[in-house]
Amino acid sequence: MKLFSVVVCVLAAGTAGAAAQQRSPDGFRACNLTAREIEVAKALDTGVSDGTSRIVISEGWYKLPPNACTFLWTGPLQYGQYLVYAQDKVSGREWTGTVPVCVAPQAFTIRASTCGPNHHRRLFRQVAVGRQNGWTHNFTP
Repeated sequence: MKLFSVVVCVLAAGTAGAAAQQRSPDGFRACNLTAREIEVAKALDTGVSDGTSRIVISEGWYKLPPNACTFLWTGPLQYGQYLVYAQDKVSGREWTGTVPVCVAPQAFTIRASTCGPNHHRRLFRQVAVGRQNGWTHNFTP
């Protein structure tokens, strides 16, 4: 099982009303602006094909306490688009998108174009960061 580090952020009073996405220091940072712990998964379309379809690398679960942030990707961003998904296992709430990506019930790293046994698909949100070196994606209530 993987351990993921979480950086706790002090959120300014006006942050909760901020846009769901904004610029940040180098890297792709995810922030949980809810009052409950969420689990986050990340994915990246490599642009490489295995001969039948494109290979997507997905990884999770990052446990993110309320009002905390963590870097999902560190350093200057090298891709124009990143994929994220989050869930609150207690309430059943999901933060989804339209891109199907393979995940597993426990901590995982999947490097494949198709889901294997014990994997299932979740719909990830595609986040276009353009030519930014840093980005913050907020999971809001």
